[in-house]
Amino acid sequence: MSVYALQNVCVIGLGYVGLPTAAIIASAGHRVTGVDISRRTIDTLSQGRSTIDEPGVRELVEHTLASGALSASGTPVSADIFLICVPTPVTEDKRPDLRLVESAVRSIVGYVRPGNMVILESTSPIGTTRQLVGSVLTEARLDLSSLDVCYCPERVFPGASLQEIIKNSRVVGGLTPHAAHRAGEFYRTFCQGQVMETSAEVAEFSKLAENTFRDVNIALANSFSHIAERAGIDFSEVIEVANQHPRVNIHRPGAGVGGHCIPVDPWFLIADFPEDTHLLHTARKINDGQPIRLLDRAEAAGLRPGSQIAVLGLAYRGDIGDARESPSEHLICEARRRGYRVKVQDPIVDRAHVDLTQCEFVSEVDEALRDVQAAFLMTDHSAYRDVGERLLAGSVDIVVDGRRMLDGATIENASVTVLRVGAPDVPAMVGIRSRALG
Repeated sequence: MSVYALQNVCVIGLGYVGLPTAAIIASAGHRVTGVDISRRTIDTLSQGRSTIDEPGVRELVEHTLASGALSASGTPVSADIFLICVPTPVTEDKRPDLRLVESAVRSIVGYVRPGNMVILESTSPIGTTRQLVGSVLTEARLDLSSLDVCYCPERVFPGASLQEIIKNSRVVGGLTPHAAHRAGEFYRTFCQGQVMETSAEVAEFSKLAENTFRDVNIALANSFSHIAERAGIDFSEVIEVANQHPRVNIHRPGAGVGGHCIPVDPWFLIADFPEDTHLLHTARKINDGQPIRLLDRAEAAGLRPGSQIAVLGLAYRGDIGDARESPSEHLICEARRRGYRVKVQDPIVDRAHVDLTQCEFVSEVDEALRDVQAAFLMTDHSAYRDVGERLLAGSVDIVVDGRRMLDGATIENASVTVLRVGAPDVPAMVGIRSRALG
Protein backbone atom coordinates (compact mmCIF):
# COMPACT_ATOMS: atom_id res chain seq x y z
CA MET A 1 0.00 0.00 0.00
CA SER A 2 1.33 3.46 -0.95
CA VAL A 3 1.50 6.66 1.06
CA TYR A 4 -2.08 7.34 0.07
CA ALA A 5 -3.45 4.44 2.15
CA LEU A 6 -4.98 6.67 4.82
CA GLN A 7 -6.30 9.48 2.63
CA ASN A 8 -9.80 10.88 3.03
CA VAL A 9 -11.65 10.78 -0.29
CA CYS A 10 -14.90 12.53 -1.20
CA VAL A 11 -16.67 11.01 -4.22
CA ILE A 12 -19.30 13.25 -5.85
CA GLY A 13 -21.94 11.21 -7.69
CA LEU A 14 -22.99 7.70 -6.66
CA GLY A 15 -24.38 6.26 -9.86
CA TYR A 16 -23.11 3.47 -12.13
CA VAL A 17 -19.57 4.93 -11.98
CA GLY A 18 -19.27 6.65 -8.62
CA LEU A 19 -20.67 4.02 -6.29
CA PRO A 20 -18.53 1.03 -7.38
CA THR A 21 -15.51 3.33 -7.61
CA ALA A 22 -16.12 4.62 -4.08
CA ALA A 23 -16.48 1.08 -2.73
CA ILE A 24 -13.26 -0.09 -4.41
CA ILE A 25 -11.32 2.91 -3.06
CA ALA A 26 -12.71 2.24 0.41
CA SER A 27 -11.78 -1.43 0.22
CA ALA A 28 -8.20 -0.38 -0.62
CA GLY A 29 -7.79 1.30 2.77
CA HIS A 30 -8.98 4.84 2.16
CA ARG A 31 -11.81 6.47 4.10
CA VAL A 32 -14.48 7.45 1.59
CA THR A 33 -17.53 9.69 1.79
CA GLY A 34 -19.89 9.32 -1.14
CA VAL A 35 -22.07 12.30 -2.02
CA ASP A 36 -25.21 12.38 -4.15
CA ILE A 37 -28.07 14.81 -4.70
CA SER A 38 -30.62 11.96 -4.60
CA ARG A 39 -32.16 11.69 -1.15
CA ARG A 40 -33.33 8.19 -1.98
CA THR A 41 -29.77 7.11 -2.83
CA ILE A 42 -28.35 8.55 0.40
CA ASP A 43 -31.13 7.03 2.52
CA THR A 44 -30.65 3.59 0.98
CA LEU A 45 -26.89 3.65 1.42
CA SER A 46 -27.22 5.00 4.97
CA GLN A 47 -29.29 1.91 5.74
CA GLY A 48 -26.39 -0.25 4.59
CA ARG A 49 -27.94 -1.29 1.28
CA SER A 50 -26.50 -0.86 -2.20
CA THR A 51 -28.44 1.09 -4.81
CA ILE A 52 -26.79 -0.99 -7.56
CA ASP A 53 -27.81 -4.62 -7.74
CA GLU A 54 -24.94 -5.85 -9.93
CA PRO A 55 -23.38 -8.98 -8.39
CA GLY A 56 -20.05 -8.18 -6.81
CA VAL A 57 -20.81 -4.47 -6.64
CA ARG A 58 -23.69 -5.02 -4.25
CA GLU A 59 -21.60 -7.15 -1.90
CA LEU A 60 -18.61 -4.80 -1.94
CA VAL A 61 -20.72 -1.68 -1.36
CA GLU A 62 -22.55 -3.26 1.57
CA HIS A 63 -19.31 -4.63 3.06
CA THR A 64 -17.56 -1.24 2.96
CA LEU A 65 -20.65 0.48 4.36
CA ALA A 66 -20.80 -2.00 7.22
CA SER A 67 -17.10 -1.57 7.98
CA GLY A 68 -17.38 2.22 8.09
CA ALA A 69 -14.81 2.69 5.32
CA LEU A 70 -17.59 4.05 3.09
CA SER A 71 -20.32 6.42 4.18
CA ALA A 72 -22.97 8.43 2.35
CA SER A 73 -23.85 12.11 2.60
CA GLY A 74 -26.09 14.59 0.87
CA THR A 75 -23.39 17.27 1.01
CA PRO A 76 -19.61 17.25 0.44
CA VAL A 77 -17.15 17.00 3.31
CA SER A 78 -13.56 18.11 3.77
CA ALA A 79 -11.16 15.62 2.21
CA ASP A 80 -7.69 15.16 0.79
CA ILE A 81 -8.97 14.00 -2.60
CA PHE A 82 -12.19 14.98 -4.39
CA LEU A 83 -13.40 12.64 -7.13
CA ILE A 84 -16.18 13.84 -9.46
CA CYS A 85 -18.24 11.05 -11.09
CA VAL A 86 -21.41 12.71 -12.36
CA PRO A 87 -23.23 12.09 -15.66
CA THR A 88 -22.35 14.09 -18.77
CA PRO A 89 -25.26 13.62 -21.21
CA VAL A 90 -25.93 15.43 -24.45
CA THR A 91 -28.78 17.86 -25.02
CA GLU A 92 -31.58 17.28 -27.53
CA ASP A 93 -29.49 19.06 -30.17
CA LYS A 94 -26.52 16.78 -29.37
CA ARG A 95 -24.40 19.30 -27.47
CA PRO A 96 -22.41 18.35 -24.35
CA ASP A 97 -24.35 19.05 -21.17
CA LEU A 98 -21.79 19.80 -18.46
CA ARG A 99 -24.12 21.39 -15.95
CA LEU A 100 -23.74 18.52 -13.49
CA VAL A 101 -19.94 18.75 -13.69
CA GLU A 102 -20.06 22.49 -13.01
CA SER A 103 -22.53 21.99 -10.17
CA ALA A 104 -20.34 19.27 -8.64
CA VAL A 105 -17.24 21.49 -8.72
CA ARG A 106 -19.14 24.41 -7.22
CA SER A 107 -20.42 22.14 -4.46
CA ILE A 108 -16.89 21.35 -3.25
CA VAL A 109 -15.21 24.76 -3.43
CA GLY A 110 -16.03 25.50 0.20
CA TYR A 111 -14.25 22.31 1.27
CA VAL A 112 -11.15 22.35 -0.93
CA ARG A 113 -7.92 23.36 0.80
CA PRO A 114 -4.33 23.88 -0.42
CA GLY A 115 -2.64 20.55 -1.03
CA ASN A 116 -5.89 18.81 -2.05
CA MET A 117 -6.35 16.89 -5.28
CA VAL A 118 -9.44 17.37 -7.46
CA ILE A 119 -10.09 14.63 -10.03
CA LEU A 120 -12.74 14.61 -12.74
CA GLU A 121 -13.72 11.11 -13.93
CA SER A 122 -16.83 12.03 -15.95
CA THR A 123 -16.41 11.65 -19.71
CA SER A 124 -15.96 15.21 -20.98
CA PRO A 125 -15.03 17.28 -24.04
CA ILE A 126 -11.38 18.16 -24.57
CA GLY A 127 -10.43 21.08 -22.34
CA THR A 128 -13.13 20.59 -19.70
CA THR A 129 -10.71 19.98 -16.81
CA ARG A 130 -8.67 23.10 -17.51
CA GLN A 131 -11.39 25.41 -18.78
CA LEU A 132 -14.35 24.42 -16.60
CA VAL A 133 -13.01 22.75 -13.47
CA GLY A 134 -9.98 25.03 -13.29
CA SER A 135 -12.04 28.15 -13.93
CA VAL A 136 -14.65 27.36 -11.26
CA LEU A 137 -11.93 26.72 -8.69
CA THR A 138 -10.16 29.95 -9.66
CA GLU A 139 -13.40 31.94 -9.46
CA ALA A 140 -13.76 30.66 -5.91
CA ARG A 141 -10.37 32.28 -5.14
CA LEU A 142 -8.57 28.94 -4.92
CA ASP A 143 -4.97 29.05 -6.08
CA LEU A 144 -4.56 26.32 -8.72
CA SER A 145 -0.82 26.25 -8.06
CA SER A 146 -1.61 24.92 -4.57
CA LEU A 147 -3.88 22.15 -5.90
CA ASP A 148 -3.46 19.08 -8.06
CA VAL A 149 -6.24 19.07 -10.65
CA CYS A 150 -6.59 16.01 -12.87
CA TYR A 151 -8.70 14.18 -15.39
CA CYS A 152 -8.88 10.39 -15.07
CA PRO A 153 -11.60 8.87 -17.29
CA GLU A 154 -13.84 6.29 -15.66
CA ARG A 155 -13.65 2.62 -16.54
CA VAL A 156 -17.04 1.05 -15.90
CA PHE A 157 -18.79 -1.61 -17.98
CA PRO A 158 -22.17 -2.52 -16.44
CA GLY A 159 -22.15 -6.19 -15.59
CA ALA A 160 -18.39 -6.21 -14.98
CA SER A 161 -17.83 -2.94 -13.15
CA LEU A 162 -15.38 -4.15 -10.51
CA GLN A 163 -13.16 -5.94 -12.99
CA GLU A 164 -13.14 -2.94 -15.32
CA ILE A 165 -12.18 -0.49 -12.56
CA ILE A 166 -9.56 -2.68 -10.93
CA LYS A 167 -7.91 -4.56 -13.78
CA ASN A 168 -8.08 -2.25 -16.79
CA SER A 169 -5.26 0.13 -17.62
CA ARG A 170 -5.99 3.69 -16.54
CA VAL A 171 -5.06 7.09 -17.93
CA VAL A 172 -4.43 9.89 -15.45
CA GLY A 173 -4.04 13.37 -16.86
CA GLY A 174 -2.99 16.39 -14.82
CA LEU A 175 -2.97 20.11 -15.39
CA THR A 176 0.67 19.73 -14.32
CA PRO A 177 3.10 16.79 -14.41
CA HIS A 178 3.13 16.83 -10.61
CA ALA A 179 -0.66 16.46 -10.53
CA ALA A 180 -0.54 13.57 -12.98
CA HIS A 181 2.13 11.80 -10.94
CA ARG A 182 0.23 12.25 -7.70
CA ALA A 183 -2.98 10.97 -9.29
CA GLY A 184 -1.05 8.04 -10.70
CA GLU A 185 0.17 7.09 -7.23
CA PHE A 186 -3.36 7.31 -5.89
CA TYR A 187 -4.86 5.10 -8.62
CA ARG A 188 -2.13 2.52 -8.13
CA THR A 189 -3.47 1.91 -4.64
CA PHE A 190 -6.60 0.28 -6.06
CA CYS A 191 -5.91 -0.41 -9.75
CA GLN A 192 -3.98 -3.48 -10.86
CA GLY A 193 -3.73 -2.43 -14.52
CA GLN A 194 -1.11 -0.12 -15.95
CA VAL A 195 -1.55 3.52 -14.87
CA MET A 196 -0.35 5.95 -17.55
CA GLU A 197 0.42 9.55 -16.65
CA THR A 198 -0.17 12.33 -19.18
CA SER A 199 -1.83 15.74 -19.59
CA ALA A 200 -5.50 16.36 -18.86
CA GLU A 201 -6.22 17.09 -22.52
CA VAL A 202 -4.66 13.83 -23.74
CA ALA A 203 -6.62 11.90 -21.13
CA GLU A 204 -9.88 13.61 -22.13
CA PHE A 205 -9.31 12.93 -25.84
CA SER A 206 -8.27 9.33 -25.21
CA LYS A 207 -11.62 8.44 -23.64
CA LEU A 208 -13.55 10.06 -26.47
CA ALA A 209 -11.33 8.40 -29.07
CA GLU A 210 -11.82 4.95 -27.53
CA ASN A 211 -15.61 5.02 -27.63
CA THR A 212 -15.74 6.79 -30.98
CA PHE A 213 -13.48 4.09 -32.43
CA ARG A 214 -15.98 1.48 -31.29
CA ASP A 215 -18.95 3.46 -32.62
CA VAL A 216 -17.41 3.89 -36.07
CA ASN A 217 -16.48 0.20 -36.32
CA ILE A 218 -19.98 -0.85 -35.30
CA ALA A 219 -21.38 1.51 -37.93
CA LEU A 220 -19.11 -0.09 -40.53
CA ALA A 221 -20.44 -3.53 -39.58
CA ASN A 222 -24.02 -2.25 -39.74
CA SER A 223 -23.37 -0.71 -43.17
CA PHE A 224 -21.93 -4.01 -44.38
CA SER A 225 -25.04 -5.75 -43.03
CA HIS A 226 -27.26 -3.47 -45.14
CA ILE A 227 -25.34 -4.47 -48.25
CA ALA A 228 -25.58 -8.15 -47.34
CA GLU A 229 -29.34 -7.91 -46.86
CA ARG A 230 -29.76 -6.36 -50.32
CA ALA A 231 -27.30 -8.75 -51.97
CA GLY A 232 -28.93 -11.85 -50.51
CA ILE A 233 -25.84 -12.82 -48.49
CA ASP A 234 -25.55 -13.87 -44.87
CA PHE A 235 -23.02 -11.41 -43.50
CA SER A 236 -22.08 -13.70 -40.61
CA GLU A 237 -20.40 -15.94 -43.20
CA VAL A 238 -18.57 -12.93 -44.65
CA ILE A 239 -17.27 -12.01 -41.19
CA GLU A 240 -16.04 -15.55 -40.57
CA VAL A 241 -14.09 -15.54 -43.83
CA ALA A 242 -12.83 -11.94 -43.78
CA ASN A 243 -11.63 -12.12 -40.18
CA GLN A 244 -9.21 -14.86 -41.13
CA HIS A 245 -7.04 -12.03 -42.44
CA PRO A 246 -4.49 -11.25 -39.73
CA ARG A 247 -5.17 -7.50 -39.82
CA VAL A 248 -8.96 -7.56 -40.11
CA ASN A 249 -11.45 -7.73 -37.26
CA ILE A 250 -14.93 -6.84 -38.52
CA HIS A 251 -17.51 -6.39 -35.77
CA ARG A 252 -20.88 -8.13 -35.78
CA PRO A 253 -23.87 -5.96 -36.74
CA GLY A 254 -26.81 -5.62 -34.40
CA ALA A 255 -30.01 -3.83 -33.51
CA GLY A 256 -28.21 -0.58 -32.71
CA VAL A 257 -25.91 0.95 -30.11
CA GLY A 258 -26.92 1.78 -26.55
CA GLY A 259 -25.61 2.71 -23.14
CA HIS A 260 -24.33 6.02 -21.87
CA CYS A 261 -20.92 5.95 -23.57
CA ILE A 262 -20.75 4.86 -27.21
CA PRO A 263 -23.91 6.68 -28.41
CA VAL A 264 -22.95 9.83 -26.49
CA ASP A 265 -19.19 10.37 -26.53
CA PRO A 266 -18.75 10.95 -30.29
CA TRP A 267 -21.09 13.93 -30.06
CA PHE A 268 -18.58 15.68 -27.79
CA LEU A 269 -16.08 15.66 -30.64
CA ILE A 270 -18.67 16.43 -33.33
CA ALA A 271 -19.91 19.47 -31.40
CA ASP A 272 -16.46 21.00 -30.96
CA PHE A 273 -14.88 19.97 -34.27
CA PRO A 274 -17.70 19.84 -36.86
CA GLU A 275 -15.42 20.29 -39.88
CA ASP A 276 -13.29 17.28 -38.93
CA THR A 277 -15.94 14.81 -37.83
CA HIS A 278 -18.10 14.03 -40.89
CA LEU A 279 -17.23 10.34 -40.57
CA LEU A 280 -18.20 10.34 -36.89
CA HIS A 281 -21.52 12.04 -37.62
CA THR A 282 -22.34 9.52 -40.34
CA ALA A 283 -21.53 6.65 -37.98
CA ARG A 284 -23.88 8.09 -35.38
CA LYS A 285 -26.69 8.34 -37.95
CA ILE A 286 -26.16 4.75 -39.07
CA ASN A 287 -26.18 3.30 -35.56
CA ASP A 288 -29.09 5.40 -34.31
CA GLY A 289 -31.03 4.46 -37.44
CA GLN A 290 -30.51 0.71 -37.07
CA PRO A 291 -33.64 -0.01 -34.97
CA ILE A 292 -35.73 2.13 -37.33
CA ARG A 293 -34.39 0.09 -40.24
CA LEU A 294 -35.63 -3.06 -38.52
CA LEU A 295 -39.13 -1.59 -38.35
CA ASP A 296 -38.93 -0.56 -42.02
CA ARG A 297 -37.93 -4.10 -43.03
CA ALA A 298 -40.83 -5.54 -41.06
CA GLU A 299 -43.25 -3.22 -42.83
CA ALA A 300 -41.78 -4.18 -46.20
CA ALA A 301 -42.40 -7.82 -45.23
CA GLY A 302 -46.06 -7.19 -44.47
CA LEU A 303 -46.30 -5.62 -41.02
CA ARG A 304 -49.41 -3.46 -40.99
CA PRO A 305 -49.24 0.00 -39.39
CA GLY A 306 -51.67 0.21 -36.51
CA SER A 307 -51.29 -3.43 -35.49
CA GLN A 308 -49.72 -4.66 -32.25
CA ILE A 309 -46.05 -5.64 -31.92
CA ALA A 310 -43.91 -7.17 -29.17
CA VAL A 311 -40.48 -5.90 -28.19
CA LEU A 312 -38.38 -8.48 -26.35
CA GLY A 313 -35.59 -6.76 -24.43
CA LEU A 314 -35.22 -3.20 -23.17
CA ALA A 315 -31.60 -3.34 -22.00
CA TYR A 316 -28.98 -2.09 -24.42
CA ARG A 317 -27.05 -5.36 -24.08
CA GLY A 318 -27.61 -8.80 -22.64
CA ASP A 319 -27.90 -9.77 -18.99
CA ILE A 320 -27.85 -6.26 -17.51
CA GLY A 321 -30.70 -4.09 -16.28
CA ASP A 322 -29.46 -0.89 -17.94
CA ALA A 323 -31.80 0.53 -20.60
CA ARG A 324 -30.07 3.88 -21.13
CA GLU A 325 -30.05 4.94 -24.81
CA SER A 326 -31.10 1.41 -25.79
CA PRO A 327 -32.03 0.55 -29.40
CA SER A 328 -35.37 -0.68 -28.05
CA GLU A 329 -36.12 2.84 -26.85
CA HIS A 330 -35.64 4.18 -30.39
CA LEU A 331 -37.72 1.36 -31.88
CA ILE A 332 -40.59 1.84 -29.43
CA CYS A 333 -40.64 5.60 -29.94
CA GLU A 334 -40.82 5.26 -33.73
CA ALA A 335 -43.37 2.45 -33.57
CA ARG A 336 -45.63 4.56 -31.37
CA ARG A 337 -45.21 7.49 -33.75
CA ARG A 338 -46.39 5.27 -36.62
CA GLY A 339 -49.43 4.17 -34.67
CA TYR A 340 -48.42 0.70 -33.50
CA ARG A 341 -49.54 -0.69 -30.17
CA VAL A 342 -46.50 -2.00 -28.31
CA LYS A 343 -46.02 -4.76 -25.77
CA VAL A 344 -42.68 -4.81 -23.97
CA GLN A 345 -41.00 -7.62 -22.03
CA ASP A 346 -37.61 -7.74 -20.33
CA PRO A 347 -36.57 -10.28 -17.66
CA ILE A 348 -34.09 -7.93 -15.97
CA VAL A 349 -34.89 -4.26 -16.53
CA ASP A 350 -36.99 -2.72 -13.76
CA ARG A 351 -39.95 -1.03 -15.42
CA ALA A 352 -39.76 1.72 -12.79
CA HIS A 353 -36.47 2.85 -14.32
CA VAL A 354 -37.75 3.37 -17.87
CA ASP A 355 -40.44 5.49 -19.49
CA LEU A 356 -42.98 3.12 -21.02
CA THR A 357 -45.69 5.66 -21.62
CA GLN A 358 -48.46 4.21 -23.79
CA CYS A 359 -46.79 0.77 -23.87
CA GLU A 360 -47.96 -2.42 -22.20
CA PHE A 361 -45.25 -3.96 -20.02
CA VAL A 362 -45.73 -7.70 -19.51
CA SER A 363 -43.78 -10.16 -17.39
CA GLU A 364 -43.71 -13.27 -19.61
CA VAL A 365 -42.62 -13.89 -23.21
CA ASP A 366 -45.76 -15.89 -24.03
CA GLU A 367 -47.90 -13.01 -22.82
CA ALA A 368 -45.90 -10.61 -24.97
CA LEU A 369 -46.45 -12.75 -28.08
CA ARG A 370 -50.20 -13.09 -27.62
CA ASP A 371 -52.23 -11.25 -30.30
CA VAL A 372 -49.29 -9.47 -31.94
CA GLN A 373 -48.37 -9.45 -35.63
CA ALA A 374 -44.60 -9.06 -35.19
CA ALA A 375 -42.01 -9.71 -32.51
CA PHE A 376 -38.70 -7.85 -32.30
CA LEU A 377 -35.89 -9.64 -30.46
CA MET A 378 -33.76 -6.66 -29.39
CA THR A 379 -31.56 -7.78 -26.48
CA ASP A 380 -29.37 -10.88 -26.22
CA HIS A 381 -30.36 -11.83 -22.67
CA SER A 382 -29.46 -15.38 -21.68
CA ALA A 383 -33.12 -15.84 -20.82
CA TYR A 384 -33.92 -15.49 -24.52
CA ARG A 385 -31.56 -18.25 -25.66
CA ASP A 386 -34.38 -20.78 -25.74
CA VAL A 387 -37.09 -18.44 -27.00
CA GLY A 388 -36.66 -19.42 -30.65
CA GLU A 389 -39.15 -22.28 -30.60
CA ARG A 390 -41.89 -20.05 -29.25
CA LEU A 391 -41.08 -17.25 -31.69
CA LEU A 392 -41.10 -19.53 -34.71
CA ALA A 393 -44.10 -21.63 -33.72
CA GLY A 394 -46.49 -19.50 -35.73
CA SER A 395 -48.22 -17.33 -33.14
CA VAL A 396 -46.89 -14.22 -34.92
CA ASP A 397 -46.47 -13.38 -38.60
CA ILE A 398 -43.03 -11.75 -38.50
CA VAL A 399 -40.01 -12.26 -36.25
CA VAL A 400 -37.24 -9.67 -36.36
CA ASP A 401 -34.00 -11.08 -34.94
CA GLY A 402 -32.00 -7.97 -34.09
CA ARG A 403 -29.29 -9.93 -32.28
CA ARG A 404 -28.92 -13.03 -34.48
CA MET A 405 -29.99 -15.35 -31.66
CA LEU A 406 -32.18 -17.70 -33.67
CA ASP A 407 -30.87 -20.97 -35.07
CA GLY A 408 -30.41 -20.81 -38.84
CA ALA A 409 -31.52 -24.39 -39.54
CA THR A 410 -34.75 -23.92 -37.61
CA ILE A 411 -35.50 -20.67 -39.42
CA GLU A 412 -35.52 -22.34 -42.84
CA ASN A 413 -38.59 -24.41 -41.90
CA ALA A 414 -40.38 -21.75 -39.87
CA SER A 415 -44.02 -20.95 -40.46
CA VAL A 416 -43.32 -17.26 -39.86
CA THR A 417 -41.32 -14.70 -41.81
CA VAL A 418 -37.92 -14.18 -40.20
CA LEU A 419 -35.82 -11.04 -40.66
CA ARG A 420 -32.25 -11.17 -39.37
CA VAL A 421 -29.72 -8.36 -39.20
CA GLY A 422 -27.21 -8.86 -42.00
CA ALA A 423 -29.09 -11.66 -43.76
CA PRO A 424 -31.75 -12.00 -46.46
CA ASP A 425 -35.38 -12.21 -45.43
CA VAL A 426 -36.66 -15.76 -44.86
CA PRO A 427 -40.35 -15.84 -45.89
CA ALA A 428 -42.73 -18.06 -43.98
CA MET A 429 -43.15 -21.52 -45.43
CA VAL A 430 -46.87 -20.92 -45.68
CA GLY A 431 -46.68 -17.19 -46.35
CA ILE A 432 -47.81 -14.38 -44.11
CA ARG A 433 -51.23 -15.16 -42.74
CA SER A 434 -53.96 -12.57 -42.78
CA ARG A 435 -55.73 -12.23 -39.49
CA ALA A 436 -57.68 -9.58 -37.66
CA LEU A 437 -55.82 -8.68 -34.50
CA GLY A 438 -57.77 -6.84 -31.84
